[in-house]
This record gives sequence, structure tokens and C-alpha cells, in this order.
Amino acid sequence: MTDHAFTEFEQLILNSKNQLGTSILLVLAWIASSDGHIDAQEAKQLSEISSASKHGISVQPIIRLAQKRDIEALQLACEIVASDFVNEKALRFLEMAIGMAIADGRLLPSENHILRFLADLLGVSNSSLNEIFINVTGRAIPFPSDVSSAEYWRERDNGNKRSDHSTSDKADHPSKAIAAYATLGLEPGASKEAIKQSYRRLAQIHHPDRFTALGEESVAAASQTFVRIREAYEYLVKYA
Repeated sequence: MTDHAFTEFEQLILNSKNQLGTSILLVLAWIASSDGHIDAQEAKQLSEISSASKHGISVQPIIRLAQKRDIEALQLACEIVASDFVNEKALRFLEMAIGMAIADGRLLPSENHILRFLADLLGVSNSSLNEIFINVTGRAIPFPSDVSSAEYWRERDNGNKRSDHSTSDKADHPSKAIAAYATLGLEPGASKEAIKQSYRRLAQIHHPDRFTALGEESVAAASQTFVRIREAYEYLVKYA
């Protein structure tokens, strides 16, 4: 009888105090790394979600597995998530995943494909995914092959990463404004009333209390999205 050689993620799961939380973290890290890297702000977000999960393991191995696209690890994580999140929980999880995907105000084709894969995994139809996406962003989810998606999501300048917000408000006002509008699912120049309406809608959707049934890591992820929405609203009310 030969011993089974556990993969790195299987070993992490075995050592984890919260296997579902560990799996959620890997899926979110997969989304965050879909552009080829995880920046400092994304790493901070994942670290905070990991702390909330209380699974007792370091977030760094999970980030590393996500960055190298470990298929076996991702498959196992997705299976664990799918076994626990059904019906209403599946919809809440997709809302959380969408929030992570558009954290930088745009939707990359790779993120689009991951969202569609997760929807299929959770038994959520394309039409339902589109409805959720509209509720979260105010826009229909673009086709993954739509080359206009970069224009659609108004890609930020190279220096407009959340991790680079070290300059003053006045110095980077244009880029911050574009990012804030994108966070609220609005076109630049939207009216104050539209800003308020979008904020109220998104704050309700992403309120952490709606995610308590999914576990502490999901509440932590929702809290980060909630804060990002509030900060975008406060910025636009002050400067737009």
C-alpha cells in the first residue's frame, strides 16, 4: 500500500481550522491575481480576509498558489465552495466575487471568465449572473470576447492603482475621480443625485450583514467593498 502524496493545498486544507474559509480565500486570490499579479493593496485585502477567517494558516502560500494558477488547488477550492454555497448563498458569493473582480473599477476578460465559471459551478444561469452584475455595477456584464471592455470599464492610468494613492487629493484628483465614478458604476460627470442613488443601492447590496451566513471571511470581504463604496461616494460628494 503506497502513501498518498498530498498536494500543497491539500496539506493546507488538512491543517486549516476553517476549510471553507481557506477555499474562499484561494478563489478570491485567484480573481485578484487574474491580471498577472497581486499588488500591495490586494495583498492587504487578502491578508485581512485571512485574519477574519481564523483558519490558522498563513495567507502567503494561498497567494502563491493563486498566482501560479495551481489547477488542482483551484479545483479543490471550488469544489468545497460549491458544496457549501447553494441557492441564496450562491448568489451572495457571486456578489462578493464581483466586488473583488471590479475593485479597481474595471472588469478584465480573465475576471469575466472566472465569474462565468463560478456562476456555472454554483448552478447560476448566465441571465441570473447578468442580473446580479447589473445590481452590483449598474451595467450588464460584457461578453468576455468584447474588445470594447477596456473602454467600457475606463481603464485607469498606470499610476492609478489603489496601492499608489500616496499623493495629495488635489494632485491626483482626475484619476481618483475616474476611479470613484467607476466604483459606483457611473460615468464621469454624473449628477449628485445619481451619485447618491448609486451609493445607496450599492451600500445596501454590499452591507456586511447580508453576508453573515457565508462566514467571517465573506463578511470581511464585503466590509472592504462597503468601505471602498463609501470612500468613493464621500470623495465625489466633496470634489465632483
